[in-house]
Amino acid sequence: MYPDWPRSDADLVPLPCCDGPKLEPFDFKGPQQIEFLEHLGDGLHAQVLKVKILGQIYALKLFRFTWDEDWLGRGPDNDENDLEAMTAFYNYSEPFTSECRAFGRLRETGHEELAVKCLGYVLLDEEHERAMLSQFSNVELNGSFYCPGADDMRSRFLGRDGRPPPIRGILKEFGPAAQDLRNPDMRRILRDITQLQQLGIIHIDVADRQIVGGKISDFSTAMTAPHYLMTPELNPHLTPEWISAMEFETFQFSINDFWDFDEMVVIWNQEHPEQKNKISVHAFPGGFGCNIKYDLRSSPSRERVYSFVDPRLYDWKVSAVGQEQRSTKGGKVGKGKGTKPSSPGKSPQGVSKSRRRLQAKPPRWYYDCSKKVAAKLKRSYGFSTSLSWVFRDGHIFPQKKK
Repeated sequence: MYPDWPRSDADLVPLPCCDGPKLEPFDFKGPQQIEFLEHLGDGLHAQVLKVKILGQIYALKLFRFTWDEDWLGRGPDNDENDLEAMTAFYNYSEPFTSECRAFGRLRETGHEELAVKCLGYVLLDEEHERAMLSQFSNVELNGSFYCPGADDMRSRFLGRDGRPPPIRGILKEFGPAAQDLRNPDMRRILRDITQLQQLGIIHIDVADRQIVGGKISDFSTAMTAPHYLMTPELNPHLTPEWISAMEFETFQFSINDFWDFDEMVVIWNQEHPEQKNKISVHAFPGGFGCNIKYDLRSSPSRERVYSFVDPRLYDWKVSAVGQEQRSTKGGKVGKGKGTKPSSPGKSPQGVSKSRRRLQAKPPRWYYDCSKKVAAKLKRSYGFSTSLSWVFRDGHIFPQKKK
């Protein structure tokens, strides 16, 4: 399930090993050498360190071996000791793999400018793990943020040598946290959210704490197409009723990113009263979600409830074809095989990236629903998921939360 200790560079395959985008390993140009400089902070899914590699300063995000109950969507009716089931959820929903998939999508489509620059993933070797833990005794990566070290998730699924898996990290451009956001910054961030969703990336952690150097930096909760929520064709056994339920949940995740943007603006203005000009950029009129006054009796529901993008429209199979083409040039992509590690910030060797064209103003996604559901959505400002997921007969199925 977790990536195993690499025996050679050939074991450093693009991750995760499932359908969809993958992130390549960082190329150390020789033995792994990391100088740990400073502990920058911890979050729900990871610890962030300031490091120096090859003379450059980076931010290294080291991911927790968090409880599987914290992975998005996995329901209680799954056997937590079933390796096949846990691997299926891990590949799409665990924070490290979620971030790998989102940054992988930005790389394969030529849109890395929509987020903080990602240089690839890192698996700490034993020497660097010891050095890091010796230098930062407060860094705990086993268990959840709220109960660090309380449960040994790292040892639940051991590697081929019977060892717990290596600590996983993602290396990013180092930059300043948001300190002076203005209207032009917010317009750019709102545009970036719209374009990320056009690339099939939703459930973005939209908050000012995640803005680094004026760009979105965190995708540990993101869902990237193809995903078992957004992509019904991954499971040919779904009924029309379940596909409809998945569409509704996808719509809510899409619109929630824009609700979160508006909430970020409100919180920023409240926490920065000294700022001369308040931020006035909103996704929805007035910053109140889709709570727009309409005549419910004369306006059809499709005119009342909408998100700005339908992320399901992203053609992920075109990207999959691109991965197959890359495999013939820079190495194979798939389970147990991968591309030769690329240089920092570059595509696999011998491959030129093709930039996916995005629309400045994509067509809105009007959700076709009853007046009752439309009225409920109009009053919403955030939501709780109604679906959980179970692995059965080789596929992931939705079910109503209990």
